[in-house]
Amino acid sequence: MRASTPLPVVLTLDEIMLDLESGRTQPLRPTDRLPTLWSRRRPTLGGPAFLWTYVLAQALGRIHPRLARRALLRLWLTPWVHRSTRQPVTDLADDLRPWSLDHDGRTLRGFTGGTGRTVVLVHGWAGRSADWRHIVHGLIDAGWRVVVPDLPAHGAADGRTTNAFELGRATAAVLRHERPDAVVAHSLGFPLVMLALEDGAEAPDTLVALAPGRRMTHALDSFGDRAGLRPVLVEELRRANQQRFGDDMWQILDVDQSLAELPAGGLVVHDADDEDVPIDDGRHIADHWPGAAFVATEGLGHRRILRDAHVRDLVVEALH
Repeated sequence: MRASTPLPVVLTLDEIMLDLESGRTQPLRPTDRLPTLWSRRRPTLGGPAFLWTYVLAQALGRIHPRLARRALLRLWLTPWVHRSTRQPVTDLADDLRPWSLDHDGRTLRGFTGGTGRTVVLVHGWAGRSADWRHIVHGLIDAGWRVVVPDLPAHGAADGRTTNAFELGRATAAVLRHERPDAVVAHSLGFPLVMLALEDGAEAPDTLVALAPGRRMTHALDSFGDRAGLRPVLVEELRRANQQRFGDDMWQILDVDQSLAELPAGGLVVHDADDEDVPIDDGRHIADHWPGAAFVATEGLGHRRILRDAHVRDLVVEALH
């Protein structure tokens, strides 16, 4: 059954409307601009400082692309957030309680609940622990203890900017601390788990990937397209990343090289209407992950997949 179309969330960047729920993008009509600017549901990209960085990057890029490199990199390393989800969750359900872990001079925060075997849920870029609220109760009811962290610069965790390598180290710290029997990851969370395993974290018995990303180069191109960056500025952003993290960063972040080493019996769930991460990425990961099953959904996009009851049931079933 196809899910209903979600309400659009409008983002005023270079005349682009970004539907964060389904991943759908389309040009913003001139008549939409005034209500968009004042909409209570308008997401921010890290707040006013982020938007000023965007304007600065575009302006410097008109003079010379290389001048925009520093601003572009900050733009890339700043997770965008919904205005409605900028504050930490304070009204936890009765069966949940706060969770925290000191790591690398920062404090990771989130929540935990339940008893029994432990499952860690890892959010993606611009996600947060509360994204999992529709899945955790199903896991608790099934006899799992859930641990749901906010990674650096996300949700209630410390920091304003971050990168995939820092997030991978934080994920490794969580896995070492909790030693989970299972891990569920969404989007970028899947490559982060791969980084954590390469960093020495013990592999869980079961791993579930929801809308998993495969290559960061695709994320870079998608970011440039959604932010309305000219190709020359996307190339400067690529060079800025390589200058900071090394020329081989894209190969390191490519999950293909480690798929064969993942624990058997995993599950990949991906939506056909995901415009953030193409479903072909999920199919490829499942095809090259020994013993992994693949389930395709429709009508959920990239983020509503976390709120779907059928997907919740698939996750619970995969962990048994």
